[in-house]
Amino acid sequence: MSRSDSQGRWHNLKSEIAEALLGLLFPGPIFCAACGARLERNDEYVCSACRAQIILLSEPMCRRCGRPISYPGFCTQCCLRERSFVRSWPAAAYRGALRQCLHRFKYNYGVYLAPFLGMLLAKRLQQADGVPTDPMVVPVPLDPGRMRHRGFNQAELLASELAKIYGWRLHKKALRRIRTTLPQADLNVEERWANVSGAFAATEKLAGKEILLVDDIYTTGATAEAASQALKEAGACAVYVATVAIASSHPQGRRNKYKHK
Repeated sequence: MSRSDSQGRWHNLKSEIAEALLGLLFPGPIFCAACGARLERNDEYVCSACRAQIILLSEPMCRRCGRPISYPGFCTQCCLRERSFVRSWPAAAYRGALRQCLHRFKYNYGVYLAPFLGMLLAKRLQQADGVPTDPMVVPVPLDPGRMRHRGFNQAELLASELAKIYGWRLHKKALRRIRTTLPQADLNVEERWANVSGAFAATEKLAGKEILLVDDIYTTGATAEAASQALKEAGACAVYVATVAIASSHPQGRRNKYKHK
């Protein structure tokens, strides 16, 4: 083997090692955030196959929470429970590729996904009726302990993207948690409602303000309801909710699932 051939192979090996290390450190630009496949040249954040799985929700949907239903009107849960918000707009169903993206975004420090997820939400709002023209954008605040552990609030990143896209006012600190809560994902339906009841308070007067409350996932609506109540108590004239995804309305909760095994 000639010296030049040896140098060429060594150069290629170094390039492959460097690319592999970059893939481990910064997986967003190289690998699909959903399935992990290598992205093609024209793909961004997720591969074309996974992107095809993420379909924005459309009618018929519940007129309150936006949950897909097979008839016009309100879903069962919104008929049974009073809501303090006017309307919620989830972008897509919490399953498949979108579920994987949100899991990476939330739990694997996938902050690079904020523009992609924010754009999904912005596109959903473009198609929706009744969206306020100039709302105050407010993220659902994260529990302080989880904020210290995670290092970022995923709802705040999404709210920032949405405010930037539409030119809306962003108020990151308009809402705060006033007591420690358990992770909602660990709880069943009734536990979720009890867990966040009275957990929020507004930090400023909001008289006459229209609020767009932003979060990553709408499941039972317990968090959206508790946060909306706090905003209304501070004087907000109307609260709307926007989330990237909407999940099952009857979660068992990880803690309960493990307990029953």
